[in-house]
Amino acid sequence: MFTMYRLLALAALAAAVLSAEIDPSLTEWKKIDRGVEIVKFPLNKYTLQIKSFRSNVPEHGGDPIYANNTVVDKSTSMLVHYMVDGRRIGQFVWNTIPYVAGTDVILFGCQAPYSRYRSEPCNGEFEQIWSWNFSKGGAVLTCFDTVQYEVDFARARNPSCKNMGSLNIEKLRFTNMAGFYYRAAPQPEEQEPPTDGPEDLRITSPEPTTATTLPPTTTPMPVGDINPTCNCWTRECGYCSKLECAVKYDLTNADTGITVNSVLNRKDFNYIKLYNGEGKNIGYFKWNLKAIFLEGCIFCRSPRMKSILKGDYNEWNFSMKGGVIKLSVGGESFYERKLGRGCRTHYEDVQYFSFQRMSCDSSFLVGDGMERGSLMDRTCNGQCDA
Repeated sequence: MFTMYRLLALAALAAAVLSAEIDPSLTEWKKIDRGVEIVKFPLNKYTLQIKSFRSNVPEHGGDPIYANNTVVDKSTSMLVHYMVDGRRIGQFVWNTIPYVAGTDVILFGCQAPYSRYRSEPCNGEFEQIWSWNFSKGGAVLTCFDTVQYEVDFARARNPSCKNMGSLNIEKLRFTNMAGFYYRAAPQPEEQEPPTDGPEDLRITSPEPTTATTLPPTTTPMPVGDINPTCNCWTRECGYCSKLECAVKYDLTNADTGITVNSVLNRKDFNYIKLYNGEGKNIGYFKWNLKAIFLEGCIFCRSPRMKSILKGDYNEWNFSMKGGVIKLSVGGESFYERKLGRGCRTHYEDVQYFSFQRMSCDSSFLVGDGMERGSLMDRTCNGQCDA
């Protein structure tokens, strides 16, 4: 059975071999200035990321309905043609909002290409980060790490779809996307395919880091207090780019780590974002009832999630002192692994953390040495009740 995790692993391996050919400037956000714009982009080697903005479309009340269920409204859609030898050979289209009727995402030329989103795309956020992952095995579309569409090239009946993974796609043609941004997300060279399915803990590479604005001051927090996990994915927090919405904490040398009591389900992930002393996001730890991920360096194996997680609430402790990753649930240790040299260097200076896409129902325990940013008060700057 084709799975998203095999797909991503294949993409990573293909990218590892060819990454030296990629212009590093592709990993920086670039604005699409025109209604039709052609750019050099090796789609089979890098993940295509698009930063878009949710459409308002007041004339449709935010949910366009079309008579034939296939019409695409230009005010809500994004269209990308992929090109080989200067010729357009295919296209994919997706929307910034879900349709009541009609098509949310299409990869033309493949079996059953017309598809609806699996859930509210991008959690309904105005600013959206989409990722298209193409490999020899298939294609996956995600927004904020939530899969909304996937197709298996090998199982397709159409020959053009079967061959899509072997095409040397060299250019992309953006249409109806002026004002949006694009970039490439390289895959880590050290990755190997997972051997035990999607429920293993995986250590992979983070998105390209972005500098944050260092807070002018931090305030010591009373040890032992229980504070809400303030969501940093807000405009006031610069969508997790401002350390005023983070906790200062030397996680690399801390004995106790970070203890979180979180509300979990099997679909949505909770995030702890990690920053170095310069305020750059260097990775994140994410988890739900199915899987745990630490964005870093290599795939590694762990116990099955079903033996770890039970119920909606779980008390997690995550630590990485001395380059050793440790996970425990309810005080019971479940996982320990020493990071390899490259990963240990990558995480040798974790000085801040913040919470992304977590509600006021979740909380964390204040450990010795934690200091909060100015917007990390007990109400999360008004997001939560005191």
